[in-house]
Amino acid sequence: MSEINNIKSLGQSELATSRNATARDNQKTVNAEGTSALANRSDTVSLTNAAAQIQSLQQVIADVPVVDSERVASLKAAIADGSYSVNADELAQNLLSSESLFR
Repeated sequence: MSEINNIKSLGQSELATSRNATARDNQKTVNAEGTSALANRSDTVSLTNAAAQIQSLQQVIADVPVVDSERVASLKAAIADGSYSVNADELAQNLLSSESLFR
């Protein structure tokens, strides 16, 4: 009985080896074809009009300064020479209006 088992295992291992070799050769062929197909293909990217406009607007916004230097300079000058005045009623109304937005 052990002789039969030995024969079976020898035959099966040889069969598996030949199957694996064939599969390996086939895989090499597929990989070679796939590589040449990839080399011939070129990727492209295109932006929609909306995306192009957004990109353009982002650049415009990036170029705009965060602080209006001219306005700051004019306010400093008005405070320094005493011509800057605050309307207390208008200021209070604006504070109340902005507070109601947070409720």
